[in-house]
Amino acid sequence: IAGIALCWQGVVQRQVCHTSCSAPSSLPVSERFAQYIDQMIQTSGAASGSVETLERLQQFLEPMLFLSGLELANTFEHFYRYYLGDRLLAQGNVWLESAVIDQIGSCFPSRFPQQMMKNLSESAELQQEFHLYRLQQLDRRLQEHDQVSRTSDSSSMMEDEWAESEDEAEVQVLVLSPRCWAVSSLCFLDEPTKHFPSELCSYLNQFTQFYTHSQSMYGLSHSKPRRLQWTWLGHAELQLGCWTLHVSTLQMFILLHFNHHQDVQVESLLQVTGLSAAVLLHALQPLVSDGGPLTCSPPDDPSHGETVDGVPVSVQLLPRQTYLNVDEDAAGTLERKRNYIYCLIVHIMKQEKEMHIDNLVFKVLDSCQKQEASRSPGGGSFSCSTGDVLSCIMHVISKGCIRRNEENPHIVEFLPEDPSTPQKGQAQFSFSRAEIRKDGAESRADIRCDL
Repeated sequence: IAGIALCWQGVVQRQVCHTSCSAPSSLPVSERFAQYIDQMIQTSGAASGSVETLERLQQFLEPMLFLSGLELANTFEHFYRYYLGDRLLAQGNVWLESAVIDQIGSCFPSRFPQQMMKNLSESAELQQEFHLYRLQQLDRRLQEHDQVSRTSDSSSMMEDEWAESEDEAEVQVLVLSPRCWAVSSLCFLDEPTKHFPSELCSYLNQFTQFYTHSQSMYGLSHSKPRRLQWTWLGHAELQLGCWTLHVSTLQMFILLHFNHHQDVQVESLLQVTGLSAAVLLHALQPLVSDGGPLTCSPPDDPSHGETVDGVPVSVQLLPRQTYLNVDEDAAGTLERKRNYIYCLIVHIMKQEKEMHIDNLVFKVLDSCQKQEASRSPGGGSFSCSTGDVLSCIMHVISKGCIRRNEENPHIVEFLPEDPSTPQKGQAQFSFSRAEIRKDGAESRADIRCDL
């Protein structure tokens, strides 16, 4: 109970400081709960993975179950999976995360966190299959060389391949489903071969071949084959003198530049990566802060850091809460998606007059999928779940735009626009169209429907 009280105190303070915010109050409330749980999990995970730690965390989480069954749970789940993704990609405590999700699983209507944990297990199995695939490929090449020739040259070639295999860095690829993981398009990495050492790129190319091969073997003939979209997310360990640096994938890319250059300009990093300044600087800040391996100075007055020596030490440099910098408009995006679904429900019901609620959900989901397919690759995700649609239907019902049939509750009816209709006066619509540019550039109209 004390934990919830602290959350509400933070929400009230935030609302007072941001009185001009136009987002619904459920958004900061939901995010505040997700943020507070995130802090508790990180504190518990840093302390230890003991049973006592889990018990204390469970006592704190028990009051959070009040969210179960409320519309607030949808927005809470939306923000929770952002924080969960951050923790897992930063090598979080999977055992602790699973225990927390098991306890408050009823607070996740769409079961995204559960799907994320399942996705991690499936990815680990895929990694094992890839390891077996590489062994089979190496065995096949050995047999081919043995059949072609037994000369010293071929033996030397195979010995070189074995040596390269043994010298490879330990790499693990996580294949994450975009349906449950909230990954911003700003973090997409189009061509890893342009950014990483050849040894690492060779591994990634082999994995891509393996994944494509597995898709062609097990995929359905009428389905569109899946493809891999690499990202800058993830973590790595680098050795710098006596230091072991725990960094993100993007931080690893930055630090590897110093194997060949003494000074690196931030502007050049922006050009090479194609990332926004906010994303790049978010990764740079821990590297140039006190205790970091880099120093920051003006281009006309470069300064060099001190040589790292002394007692071996492990240094944590992973940036905190990636999504807050990558997707700052998460609340606005969620609000726009809900407004779109609200308007879609009203539009469908106005045409159909009445229909089974399952058919309504299907029609809305179908329209959302078409909307998702029509979006540009860098335009972000617009996916919605059955839970999202049902939540919006209940909201539209509460506003008096549609109602359940009294004799058949599974049938929903559209209420006519007659002002005398009970509860109809509660519905409020506001439509706004964005200013159309006159310079010939592509224009975009934004229709808003607030209920």
